[in-house]
Amino acid sequence: MKIKKAVITAAGRRQRTLPLQTLIDRDGVEKSVLTILIEEVLAAGIDEIGVVVRPGDEQAYMQVAGAHARRLHFVQQVEPLGHGHAVACAGAFVGRDPFLHLVGDHLYVSSSAQRCAQALVMMAETQACAISAVQPTRESLLPYYGAVGGRRVSGTQALYEVDTVIEKPTPTQAEQHLIVPGLRAGYYLCFFGM
Repeated sequence: MKIKKAVITAAGRRQRTLPLQTLIDRDGVEKSVLTILIEEVLAAGIDEIGVVVRPGDEQAYMQVAGAHARRLHFVQQVEPLGHGHAVACAGAFVGRDPFLHLVGDHLYVSSSAQRCAQALVMMAETQACAISAVQPTRESLLPYYGAVGGRRVSGTQALYEVDTVIEKPTPTQAEQHLIVPGLRAGYYLCFFGM
């Protein structure tokens, strides 16, 4: 399995302008959030990038993408029917190919020299299956995330086989269905935006 395409979802009502904002990256360079996300994708070896936007937002995204604008394929999400719908809108762009998905209102910071998207793509290609990035998250933050339950794959440090997914679980739901052996008490694996 080779991942050649990426989709950045950026059509959410409250989040759609976040990728257009300018930040200072870790090297002190002023960049748009969209540019930082594009560089994350490119570092993973992917150069076909679809961006899901609201109708009429394409020009603003082209402008902040700068030199990367030629790499972008825009997909419109005409009706705001949720995040899953935004991903489905990119179906014609990705076809039946595996793809990397990034949420447009997240920034990804790796604790190692390898970027987050690069690690995720490498894991997906090595395992030849769908992979989602997750992170240990405090129970008090569960209302903001989708969470998973499952078990660590034997012989690995950071690979889990997921058997349960709950969107924004209550602490009681998490305690009953999402305990992952080896995680600190009160922490659950929540989606990381990839």
